[in-house]
Amino acid sequence: MTAPRDADVAIVGLGPVGAVAAHLCAVHGLSAVAFDREPDVYALPRAVAIDDEVQRILHAAGVLDAALPYAAPQVGAEFVNADGTRIMGLEIPLGLRTANGHPPLLGIHQPDLERVLRARLAERPGVHVHLGHEMVALARASDGVRLEIRDVAAGTTRAVRTRWLLGCDGARSSVREACGIAWDSLGYDHLWLVVDVLLERPDVPLPTFVQQICDPDRPTTFVTLPGRRRRWEFQLKAGETREAMEDPARVWALLEPWLGPADATLERAAVYRFHATIADRFRAGPVFLAGDAAHQTPPFLGQGMCTGIRDVADLVWKIAAVHGGRAGDALLDSYTAERRPMAVAMVEHSVSVGRLIDAYAAMARGGPAPPAELREFGYGGSRSLPHLQVGFFAEGDDGIRGRPIPHDLVPTPTGPQPLDDVIGPRWAVLGASEPRMDDATQRFWTHLGAVVRRVPEPRGALLAVLGAHETVVVRPDRLVYAVTTPDTDVDAIASDLATRLGVPPPAPMA
Repeated sequence: MTAPRDADVAIVGLGPVGAVAAHLCAVHGLSAVAFDREPDVYALPRAVAIDDEVQRILHAAGVLDAALPYAAPQVGAEFVNADGTRIMGLEIPLGLRTANGHPPLLGIHQPDLERVLRARLAERPGVHVHLGHEMVALARASDGVRLEIRDVAAGTTRAVRTRWLLGCDGARSSVREACGIAWDSLGYDHLWLVVDVLLERPDVPLPTFVQQICDPDRPTTFVTLPGRRRRWEFQLKAGETREAMEDPARVWALLEPWLGPADATLERAAVYRFHATIADRFRAGPVFLAGDAAHQTPPFLGQGMCTGIRDVADLVWKIAAVHGGRAGDALLDSYTAERRPMAVAMVEHSVSVGRLIDAYAAMARGGPAPPAELREFGYGGSRSLPHLQVGFFAEGDDGIRGRPIPHDLVPTPTGPQPLDDVIGPRWAVLGASEPRMDDATQRFWTHLGAVVRRVPEPRGALLAVLGAHETVVVRPDRLVYAVTTPDTDVDAIASDLATRLGVPPPAPMA
């Protein structure tokens, strides 16, 4: 007889990625139990930004409204030379909204975001959080995972049984180690001094843009953050030691071109190794890795935490589908198939930004100009962030599969509502006119819990998609699965999807 489970999903590590995963479990009807070794949020800032897609995920998780008071729009980013002259860059107009329905980039203070996420978890009846608890062992079985959890303060241990386990426990992941998953380098490994300050005067003359300062003497990053917070990152030179660089006198000497001790208070000065590494797989049976446990990204794009939040947005709906009998276990293999190439692409994109900084600094020392293909990765360059190329999508190359369905207000009987709120966290079949299908297909969508909906008077980017395609099929994570074509109607899409999910295909009633 199988022992009763404590929850559907266990989450080890309750940083922002683990906390968002716990919220998404609740949204998708999964019970969850979450553990974190530390008794409280790590007090010092780490991640500095959330992009438009992550804002959309946080909205789906029900927490964006609580996070926005602690965020501020970024107004631009640029590469500059040592005297501050722009090499290349971009401006972000205030009020701009992308096709995801949110500002392109918001600056954040990670501890504030984490506190909001944890506070909202207390309102989730199906989620139980245990701080000051660490995983000391795990055993995988065909029916789930058995964890040994230790109360750090009391020193006692207990067993926890769940169907699935999410390792969101950072770069030194005990979950990854316990599963024997290899950790591969992608060829970038540099030491940088990270300095965070709190301004004491509002009139300190500092840039309003994020800057990559391509100084031939020392490449430097400057980041604007919400409120009085600002950050600098200084690349270490050969022979410089952690101890010497973290000395307050040395830190203030580095900051001298911008401000002095009368202008700001040092919040943190610490040397970090900027890595480009990735796990060789993100799944080991019922165990999954996400966030820094699966990949580490240099910070030049502010995409490390964002990539981890995308991980769990991709994964949790798939676990819920398998749990609810709406998909076979093979659907979960698409997590590594989708997210690992995306993580590799994001890491490599960030590495290219770092190499471009170094290349411009070398040019200032008399070296050659960066090649055109590397300049594409600069802020305002032609290289956009990567998007899904392969994964759980219908076949075809129409430029929209694997991308988010545009998010805009749509008419409803009670007034305009955000599209995501109208369709909810489920499969959706959308058209500017009523989607056409036979009765068997309609019953199939009902079995999946899908919404079939006409979207009258679409506008903006949503109009462009629904105007070009009679019907669009959207996954629960808001990525487009398929569109109808002259050769493929909704009935054919449903039949193909059933095969891919491993569930009975649409069939006429006997």
